[in-house]
Amino acid sequence: MKTTWIVVASREEVRIFSRVGRGHIKLERDIGNPTGRLKLQDLVTDRSGSSNDNRMRRRPSYSTEESPRERAVKDFYREVCEQLDRALSKQEFADLILIAEPRLLGYLRGMLSKNLEQSVVREISKDLSAERDTDIETRLHS
Repeated sequence: MKTTWIVVASREEVRIFSRVGRGHIKLERDIGNPTGRLKLQDLVTDRSGSSNDNRMRRRPSYSTEESPRERAVKDFYREVCEQLDRALSKQEFADLILIAEPRLLGYLRGMLSKNLEQSVVREISKDLSAERDTDIETRLHS
């Protein structure tokens, strides 16, 4: 029977469950994101620059396209996807189910390698990170 890994992702952690066939899910890995709960001021080491125009009036600070919090989440997801890639190459699972809130699911989807993309059989665009294992299992059967 095929082994399916279920990835339940949030900003703070990623829980990876396994399921053989249609059996019960079992927690395989719980990967914490140390930067996931940090305040924005703790993620930023310096303020962005500002500019003066010819009349010496201060202009607003320059901003980056993504916030430090988004960058930290993307870095975390990149590490998780590397772990998933290694596990897939070792044939620890065949199918992959991704569960996360819509924005985070998009980040996660963007980090997947071609091989991981091909193993995705289902996506659930909902934040189930605070749910108990049994509730996640029920959601998978619906």
